[in-house]
Formats: sequence, structure tokens, C-alpha cells
Amino acid sequence: MKRYILLLYVVLVSSLMSAQVTFQFSDGIYNESLKVNVERNVSSLLSEINKAEANHRQLNLTNIDIDDMAASGLKSLWTNIHFRCEWNKNVQPCLKDFTGYEIRQIPVEMKPIDNTYKGEIHKELTISFNKKGVITGVRTAIDNNSYVVLLHGSNSNVDLRMRREILNFVENFRSYYVEKNINALQEIFSDDALIITGRVIRTLGKNNIDGVSQKVNEKVMYSKQNKQQYINNLRSLFKGNEFINVDFSDIELMRHGSNPNIYGVRLRQKWNSQQYNGRQYSDDGYVFLLWDFQDEGSPKIHVRTWTPKRANQTKDDFSPEDFFIPNN
Repeated sequence: MKRYILLLYVVLVSSLMSAQVTFQFSDGIYNESLKVNVERNVSSLLSEINKAEANHRQLNLTNIDIDDMAASGLKSLWTNIHFRCEWNKNVQPCLKDFTGYEIRQIPVEMKPIDNTYKGEIHKELTISFNKKGVITGVRTAIDNNSYVVLLHGSNSNVDLRMRREILNFVENFRSYYVEKNINALQEIFSDDALIITGRVIRTLGKNNIDGVSQKVNEKVMYSKQNKQQYINNLRSLFKGNEFINVDFSDIELMRHGSNPNIYGVRLRQKWNSQQYNGRQYSDDGYVFLLWDFQDEGSPKIHVRTWTPKRANQTKDDFSPEDFFIPNN
């Protein structure tokens, strides 16, 4: 009996130790009080994530210094899919952004609740915090290879600082769909936003002498929505779906030729979702976003387009100069 109790104790202690995660900054933060506060706060958050995953329970963020919006987004993400921090000890630099600070490249392993998940299993977590050390955002990042290429290998006319800021907002934008965060999406689109959705119309070409079609002609037909129509449709979509998973890749950044505050983002989007009745939906297409960074800390999207991916297609045909945005 004593041997059994001792074995149980060892297993319990081992389980608790494996759930304990620590985080430390390597560099980039010079306020010692803020540094210590954030390291403790992020360590507590990552440990709670691992404990909740190990015990198949909801997150308890009571003792985490996290704002309401970030907590709500993280809990919504957790409802869709659980995950755990892969490393017990994490060391990363502190990065400065428009509104605060950011920690990137915390490896996490996605732990699907069922077999409906179709995304990548190994991802990275990004955590944002403000000058008081309060966590303001927790999200899964775009893959690190895409991030590095965009920051250091891009030949676009977007400077390094703006590339990182735009990627930050693009990651947040993707997370809003996964979290089904209608309020954040409503805030990020400008009041006069234009939403364009394309669909491919296929027609048969002329038949040859054997009665077999020589080719299929494809034409993209576009439909338009205003911001309120799009938000209303999203609200219904969010209510009807148990989960939504969105992945971005092949991201390209462009600066408007005549308006220095306007930036275009072209990317490939893979969408997977499941309704509460079990019906699944997926699509693969290209998204173009026209961002206005006049207010750097709170940019707005003026245009969002989506077109389905076609055979041998590597991108869509939109660019920032296709849309007129007056200088303020």
C-alpha cells in the first residue's frame, strides 16, 4: 500500500512539474520592474494553459493579469481547440510595437478536441502586453518561415518597421475569425468599407467533331457588400458554426503609390468550419486587404476582397492602386 501511495505521489508531482512553464526575456526590455512582472505573468499564463489542457478543462484566468478583450479572445480560441506549450522553459526577446510590446515564437502543440481539426498541429503563440505589463492579446502566429521571409526577404517598398506592424495586425485579423470576435471585426473595418467577393463561372467551349468539349472557360463574377451587410452575415455565420479555423500563407505586402498611409496585403486564405449540426465547409482562395495606417495604433480596413483559388493560380489581381482613397 505504501509503495502504491508513493508511486501515485511521484506521478502526481511529475504531472504538476510538466505543466509548469517558465518564460524569460533574452533582451529588448530594459525596465527591470516591467521585465520581472511580465515574465511572472506570462509564466503563469503558459502554466495555466498546460494545466487546463492536461485536465481537459476550461481556462482559469483569475490570477493572470490580462485585459477583458484578450481574455475573451483566448477563451473563445480555447473553445474551438485546446493546445499546450511544448517547452517548459521559454526564452524570447521583447519586441516593441505601436501600442505596446510583443513576445513571439512560443512553440505550442494543438490538441484537437475531436477529429474535425484540419490545421497545423505545431504552431507558435504570440503574446502582446502594454506598458503596465497587462497582457492585451494571445494568438497563434502565422508560420515562422513566412514571417521571416516577409521581414527580411521581401523586395516590397514597405520598410521593416511597417512590415512587422502590418503582420501584427494581420495575425490579429485572422484570430478574430477563429475567436468569432464580431466586435473586433466591426471595429477594424472602416465605416465605408467595401467588401468584394468573387465566384468562378465556368462555361463549356465549343465541341469538337467527336462531341467532346475542347476547354472550359472561366470567368470571375464579383459581388459587393458594405460594412454592415458583411458584419450581419458574419454574425449569422458565427452563431451557426461550432468552430472556424482560418490559416493565412503566401503573404505579400505593398505600399500605395500615392498615399503613404495606405498599404495593401495580399494573402492566401484556407478556411475550415463546422456547423453545430456537423456539416463541414472549407474553401481555398485569395484575400486582398487595403489598410489605412494614418492612425498607426488603430488602423482601418477600407477594402477586403476574396476570390476562390483556381488551377495554376498563385495570387489574385488586386493592388492598392486599384482603389481610390483620398488623402486626409
